[in-house]
Amino acid sequence: MIPDSDFEREKVNVACFSVAAIDFFPQLNAWYAGGNSLNQAVRFKELGFNSAFIGALGTDDAGDRLAALLTNKQVDITSLKRIDGFTARNKIINDAAGERFGVDGAWESGVYEAFSMTETEWFYLSNFDIWATHANCPFFNSTLARKTTQLLSVDFLHLRDYDLLQHCLITADIVFFGGTADMIGELAQIAKKTPEKVIVLTLGAEGSMAFSDSKTYMQEALPLEKVIDTTGCGDAFQAGFTGSYYKMRNVPDALLAGAELGRIAAMSFGGVPWN
Repeated sequence: MIPDSDFEREKVNVACFSVAAIDFFPQLNAWYAGGNSLNQAVRFKELGFNSAFIGALGTDDAGDRLAALLTNKQVDITSLKRIDGFTARNKIINDAAGERFGVDGAWESGVYEAFSMTETEWFYLSNFDIWATHANCPFFNSTLARKTTQLLSVDFLHLRDYDLLQHCLITADIVFFGGTADMIGELAQIAKKTPEKVIVLTLGAEGSMAFSDSKTYMQEALPLEKVIDTTGCGDAFQAGFTGSYYKMRNVPDALLAGAELGRIAAMSFGGVPWN
C-alpha cells in the first residue's frame, strides 16, 4: 500500500468499470496490464479503498494474467466476467522522454464490447460509495440514469464533446479530460454553469488544472528524475484526485494527490505493474 495516511479508508467502496486490456510494447517485446478501469481499480486499492473491477476478460492467456493480477492486488472481482474470446488489447510506443503513444488501428476490443450489465450487477453497484467510469463505456447513459448517492467520476479521455459533457454534469460529480491548453477557456465556462461539479484537465508535463464554479486551480507536475512510461499516469491521477476529493472536498489537495500518484505511475512500464 502506498504510505499516505490521508488515504486510509474504512469500508469505502469504489467500483471501476468497464475496460481492462493488455498492452503490447513492441520496443520492449513485452505485454503489460492496462485499461483505465483496471488501472484505477488497482490504484484505488493501493490507496486503501475497497475497490472492485466490473468488466470482461477473455478466456485467453491475457485474461488469465489480468485476472490473477486483480486477485493478487486484492481487487474485488465479483462482477468480473470471463467471456469466450480474446481480451481487449492495444499497442503502445514510447518516445525518448517516456511519453506513451497509441498506435493507430492497433486497438482490438475483443470481449470488452460483449460485456453487459444485468440487474444483478446494477444492484451490486448500488452499494458502492464511488463509481469511476469512462464516457465511452458501452452503458454510460445507463450509468448516468442509475446513479443515486454515489460520487461519480468520469474519464472523458481526449473526447472533446462538450454537449455530452454538459449532459454528463447533470449527474456526474467529477469529469477528467486529458488534453491541451486550448481547452481551458471552454471548460472554465462550462464549470461556471455547473456549480458543485469539478472539471479536471490534465496536461502531462505541464501539470493539471481544475475548474469548479468560477474558480480555476493549477497544479504543477511533480519532479521525477526519470520518466519510464506515462501509460496509466492519467488513470493514477484520477484515482488519487477522486480519493482525496471524496474525503476532503478540497480541490487543491485533490490535485496534489493526483499529481503524486501520477508521478508514481510514471516510474514503471504499463498501466500498473505486474507485481
